[in-house]
Amino acid sequence: MASSSSFNTNPHSQTFQKLFQKCLLKRSDVERFEKYTTQLLLKAPLQPPAICTEILSPQLTAIVDPLHLQYVQRLVEKDIVSLADILLALLRTSPARSTASTSPDATNNGGNREVLETDLFLVLATVLATKKPKSSDSVWSAVQVLSDWMEAVMAVSGTGMMLDDAGTGDNVEGMPGSGSEGKGRREALAEVVIALGGNVDAGRILGEGGRKERRLMFQTSLSLFTQYIQAQNPSLAQRMESLFRQNQSPRQNRSGGRASKNVAGNEIDGMMMGMGDGGDGAGGPVVWSRGGLFVWLNALLVGRPQVDDEAVIGYLYSRYREDTSTLLTDFVTAVLDTISNAILRNEPASTLFLHRSFLTNKVPIILARLSPSTLTASFALSQALLRTDQSTLTNLTPSSFDPYAHNTATNPDMLFNGDLPVDLRQELLFACALHGVVGEEDIQGILGELPLGALPMTGRYELSDLVNSCTQDPDRVERLLEEIEGVEGNSGAVVRTVVEIMRGMCEQKETMPLRNVCSFLTRKTSSLDVMLLFVKPEYLLEPLCELLDTWRYEEDQSEYQPIYEEFGYILLLVLTIIHRYDLSLSDLSASGTPNNDSFIPQLLPREATSQRIENLGSSDKHAQLGGWIREIFEGEGISDGLMSSCRPQDFYRLVPTLFMQSVLACEKGVLELDTLKEGFAFLLEPFLLPSLVCGLGWLGNHLWEHHEDITTPLQILHSLLIVPNISPEAAEVHRTVVSISARQIDRVLRELLRRGTTGPQQKVVEQIVSNLQPYTSFKRAGTATREELENWTHHAGGGGLIQSLGIAFQNLVTWSVSQGDINVARPATTYTHRLILSAWRVLGAKIVVQGIIGEVVKCRMQGTAPGYAEDVAVSFILSVGANSSEDSGSGRMGLLESLRAEEAEERGSDGIRAEAVRGVLRRVERQMSPFSPVQHHHANVGGAPGNGDVGDGGVGDVEVDLGGVDLGMGDDMGMLGDGDLMAGHELLGDVSGMDLS
Repeated sequence: MASSSSFNTNPHSQTFQKLFQKCLLKRSDVERFEKYTTQLLLKAPLQPPAICTEILSPQLTAIVDPLHLQYVQRLVEKDIVSLADILLALLRTSPARSTASTSPDATNNGGNREVLETDLFLVLATVLATKKPKSSDSVWSAVQVLSDWMEAVMAVSGTGMMLDDAGTGDNVEGMPGSGSEGKGRREALAEVVIALGGNVDAGRILGEGGRKERRLMFQTSLSLFTQYIQAQNPSLAQRMESLFRQNQSPRQNRSGGRASKNVAGNEIDGMMMGMGDGGDGAGGPVVWSRGGLFVWLNALLVGRPQVDDEAVIGYLYSRYREDTSTLLTDFVTAVLDTISNAILRNEPASTLFLHRSFLTNKVPIILARLSPSTLTASFALSQALLRTDQSTLTNLTPSSFDPYAHNTATNPDMLFNGDLPVDLRQELLFACALHGVVGEEDIQGILGELPLGALPMTGRYELSDLVNSCTQDPDRVERLLEEIEGVEGNSGAVVRTVVEIMRGMCEQKETMPLRNVCSFLTRKTSSLDVMLLFVKPEYLLEPLCELLDTWRYEEDQSEYQPIYEEFGYILLLVLTIIHRYDLSLSDLSASGTPNNDSFIPQLLPREATSQRIENLGSSDKHAQLGGWIREIFEGEGISDGLMSSCRPQDFYRLVPTLFMQSVLACEKGVLELDTLKEGFAFLLEPFLLPSLVCGLGWLGNHLWEHHEDITTPLQILHSLLIVPNISPEAAEVHRTVVSISARQIDRVLRELLRRGTTGPQQKVVEQIVSNLQPYTSFKRAGTATREELENWTHHAGGGGLIQSLGIAFQNLVTWSVSQGDINVARPATTYTHRLILSAWRVLGAKIVVQGIIGEVVKCRMQGTAPGYAEDVAVSFILSVGANSSEDSGSGRMGLLESLRAEEAEERGSDGIRAEAVRGVLRRVERQMSPFSPVQHHHANVGGAPGNGDVGDGGVGDVEVDLGGVDLGMGDDMGMLGDGDLMAGHELLGDVSGMDLS
């Protein structure tokens, strides 16, 4: 065991010790202590073992202080340190080790130390009673240290004497640990062991296979320790035995195994806290079916492309545990299956491009974190390629991935218009080589042929280099925007750089360059898809919304049209992201609770809702509305005078009312229709174009609510949707504006056609519907198309959605059992995650779960290979909610909740259906239990966990000041405020009550 001095080499150790001393001296409450510690960790990182060494140093523990115990408790509760870290640091300087160590720390002040240990054990037992383990690793580390502790206290107190005479164990003269303090410490240690065994999540982890050495050590120590406790405290020993009996495996119960106190040494072995023989505990073999992982991965990309690295890695570790080789092979295979699925289903080009970007920009980063070596990764990649249908991955036309194919005004992009066919295999391999997952020289061997590609000339981008280059050359930002949609593996670094630059522009209110960035992203919506692979939407949106809310005119403002244009394009980007990914107000803020009095939360619920004149409120609003109507329909343009008197925020709130008043005036003969069209043409000018989002939304609502006479609104709609003469850039922005409202307007017009209420306007309606078709797939929210729903509900043998789901389930099982032989069955032609989402939304969780269990029962009765149907069922159930765009928080019962309800109803039943329900539920719970290997491999990775993109240099390597915030997928730890403990590398005394100098 390493000496404590090995942790004191970090120069920050003394700083933490000073902090802890000052907190105790000032009697700082626990919340303030946590705040100070968190701030200091951000500025002066220190490993958890070193933190424990300082918090338990003799200088702080000479007197047992209840506040000190609370500090330790908070560190463990907040996962700043682990249970094992505290126990190990405590053991290093414990008098219990005096028989094995001559360290002065081990013998000085022994009496107080034993009291501290007793009290700390009781505190830790309290925490363990309710705390969910951070990982399986933390549980096994705690098991190992508890084994050491039990051995130590038995050794120092005279175990041999206790075994011969049950009355001598409490008072061994001349030995540290004897007497009442030693007895209290032993009993408190027993409480920690009981608390660990009674923790449901910890018990589940301990019941899994592996860790044989630690398991055997713990079983041996616990067997002896239980006998020892029996001698001095029978009631406590009875609690321990009761816990062990409760956690016996069913196999042991059937064989009559029982932890009798007379044969505890024989019976406890192998059954403590559920630590059995390493079986899966699911009533059958654990099968990793090809269809299972395919289903779950398909769910990640079907809607909002917010792929959390930690969620993917955690899911894979929970599924495969320590079988890294199978994990890597199956993961790559599932990724390739998913993109093949999209190609064979003829998904839209924007969806195919997203899959391609995920394959080349995200997957190599995840592989870099998962693979322990290039050799392991090379083998996994070669095996995955051998298992995949090569015909769907090679010789693909670049235009099939062009998300802007319908946009004739877009400049041709070499990425989508090159002469060479696309080979997705080579793109993946070269991106992996860029991130160090494999060597470039390994690619030919993996492919089995000479590759035609090469690594990018620029090499692998580093975040710090890109930020510095943009600082020195602002034009570099616009060039970087063009690289977001690259497929060489560098998009992650590009995205993070662009987002940081945008956040800086918001902070500095550099609205002109920000307008250009927002205009580009608004026109290239597939770039937004790529960005969401690496950052959370709120990280991008929050500063933009704050900028829009606090937008003010300068005192010396002379021109207002550019201001309106800058505001409008920034607002349009915000609205584009919100509507494309179906975001709610809670998605706009990292806290999940945005300020409802700010501009965007006020605009969104009413962006397509008009107000009656008498409800406008102030006379200023009446004057503003009258001014806009007058200058649009009577003047020669929009004057600076009008815009100076009406802030952009006020204008956008007025747009629906402006449309309502104008349409009513036309219908009552006050305005001619041609005058109305000419006036609204002003809204096609770049500085007002984003306002059409509100205007088109209002027209869609008006057509639905007043469908008796649709002539006037329909003519206006036609003139605003079909615009022949505008600039190329404005035409691209106009397409995005139309796309936001396209699906709503399309549904309304189709319903009017179905009802036959269009009258003489039928041809106009049909023309508009036809023109809207390229834009109706704009949203990425996992919603099925009308054609898909009709096929599932009316053409699946008459069984509707549930039968379609059953067919897809059986195909996936058959395909998985055949080891993915593409000649047997292709789930690619039958499965999309939209199917199970639609069934859940239409039929409800109960019917869907009953249908899934029914298919499992069918497979069992047909004698299908055991485990395959259950694995696919687990993936079906966990796939709903895997994507953040699914409305699992809408009040609907989730599939897992419904499965648990089914299990409760079947409790006590021994039928085949009851067994199927229990088997699937056990496997679901196993998959949901956190697991991480002893060593997380970070090959060529420098990023911090949770940042969403750790393959481009990482946050830890950034040399420029990025504000100290998490860039993407991890929890935002917040910014250091006025109470920063550090500035640069020097400690300051600017924290209230904390002078650490």
